[in-house]
Amino acid sequence: MDRLLLLISVIGIVYVALLVFVSSSSKQERYLVRLGLRWNELGERVQGDRLQQLLNDSGLSISARKVTLFRYSAALIYLITQVVSDFIRSNSFSIYDPLIALLILVISSPIRYLPFGWVLAWLHQKTVIKKDGELISFIRLYENNRLRKRGYAQFGTFCGNTAGHFLYIRQDLYELSERAVDEGVEGAIEWFCAKFPDNHSFINDIRSILLATEGMDDDTEAANYLREQSKIISKISSDQYLKKWSFIGDLSTIINVIPSIAIFLMIVALAMQYILLIKGNFNGVGMFQ
Repeated sequence: MDRLLLLISVIGIVYVALLVFVSSSSKQERYLVRLGLRWNELGERVQGDRLQQLLNDSGLSISARKVTLFRYSAALIYLITQVVSDFIRSNSFSIYDPLIALLILVISSPIRYLPFGWVLAWLHQKTVIKKDGELISFIRLYENNRLRKRGYAQFGTFCGNTAGHFLYIRQDLYELSERAVDEGVEGAIEWFCAKFPDNHSFINDIRSILLATEGMDDDTEAANYLREQSKIISKISSDQYLKKWSFIGDLSTIINVIPSIAIFLMIVALAMQYILLIKGNFNGVGMFQ
């Protein structure tokens, strides 16, 4: 109880000193501005470009600054809470407290093979599959648009009209529509395809189909070309379907294995408790000698 009162007294003295220091309105404003600047400086220091890229690729609309500040704040708050608790209860400092704080940082690290990094990688793979699915839907709609018998919408207009139907490539299609009008269709298609990774499985096929079709002056020739390329589009769609269900199958396998692992660990724990119970009943004499 004495230690608790001492801690409250120290906090009260610090609080009163802070109130006296910022008693005037001008000092308060300067203090708040300075505090805000230091907070921004701290946020810029912990801002990780690689972490921000991972968050963007995973489809999470949150800044890397907030994630990093949350990680270190959680570890620091836990450590301070444990130290204060030990001080109040007059307990000696435990080495496990900083180890647990370090464990919090490790678990929340964006490294690929750690828990948080694994979650980001899983979300990224999920986002890539959905984005590729929308890209296939877009090329299908483009094919149907060019094969219409009563005329078709121009490329820029078509991209602008269909963008609202998608989620992951919506903004790219809106910009593609604007670039098709301002810079030309060929340059716009090159820009759009460059948004995808170089090792993408079928973006080169999409680029070839779009450039070849839009480069043809004869609509009949373009329609015949699209009909020939329909097999390639169907193959891309089939591969994407298999990739999607393979991803779901891997996730289902992991979910099905978890109960078996839990049961195995429970049996091991019960066996160890049973051995310790028997050993305790015999007080360690004669049983295992």
